[in-house]
Amino acid sequence: MPLRGSVVKTMDIKSMIFGSVVEIGDTVHLKAFTDALAVQRNKELFFVNEGNFRNYNAFNKPIPIPSLPVPPPSITKYNECPDIKVGNVHIITISSSAIVQIGTTNHINTEARVLHIRQISPGIQKDSIKKR
Repeated sequence: MPLRGSVVKTMDIKSMIFGSVVEIGDTVHLKAFTDALAVQRNKELFFVNEGNFRNYNAFNKPIPIPSLPVPPPSITKYNECPDIKVGNVHIITISSSAIVQIGTTNHINTEARVLHIRQISPGIQKDSIKKR
């Protein structure tokens, strides 16, 4: 992998959470990983075993990775300028295994598994709606 310089004038990131990566420059391998369990109930209630990801199939199933075509595609690159130059970057939020990179990467591997559980009583939802 030919190395390239990465020049960034400014980068403004308001929030970066949950396994995200910001990379300025070249890298051989980037990996970002997130498991998240979002439970919504009428009342604040937490059961001891429900935070164990192994109890949910969504976090245990292997993710199929497609194979590359044989033969792999031929890619020819020509970089007129050896440097990557960026002006001003403004980002509101980077979340859940997202990658922001200014540079070159050989391999990127990201995985985000999010399971949403909603346990809301229909009667309570109706009572919470205000009549106009």
